[in-house]
Amino acid sequence: MYFPRDMTFQYFFFDTYPGYFLQALPVALLAGLVYALLRRRRPPRLSAGQLVLSSLFVCYLAGLLVLTLFQYDLADLYYYLFYGHPGHSGHPWFLFQYDLIPTLHRHFDAENWGNFLLYLPYGVLYPLFRPGSSFWRTVAAGLLTSVVIELLQPVFGRSFDINDIILNGLGVLLSAAVFFGVRALRRRRK
Repeated sequence: MYFPRDMTFQYFFFDTYPGYFLQALPVALLAGLVYALLRRRRPPRLSAGQLVLSSLFVCYLAGLLVLTLFQYDLADLYYYLFYGHPGHSGHPWFLFQYDLIPTLHRHFDAENWGNFLLYLPYGVLYPLFRPGSSFWRTVAAGLLTSVVIELLQPVFGRSFDINDIILNGLGVLLSAAVFFGVRALRRRRK
């Protein structure tokens, strides 16, 4: 990612991947906190560690939804809070743009890496959220989440891209393989 020498706060916060992450962070943390407070009262009672781990998945999922569906709306809200007037994004809703042809082999850029890295936590956090999950159930849940988000993106002013689903799936597959591989090694040693 290119960072200009004279980077301003506005550029960093509204036009870089770390800035997008910082925009989503308060919403993600709030979702995790609300989940933890609601989950604490329901049986079966979870230990503090289990509650934190399951809340992390909710934080991650809320952040994922903000980054993939509501990023423009949240950026407009922050822009209004910081500068006192609406942002300049003016993104349209209901674009209905679909890219159904895989093009990963032609050009692999920062956005592709971002789509891969965005789903790496899924393969670890989902089985911690749902302790009985298997490797294939985790991968299937990650792929289903990716497909649903991609299908919703054209409604929210973004586009459907088959490359995103492929990269998201590879991210879930890799992280789930590592998680379940480490879990199997730990069980063998015991």
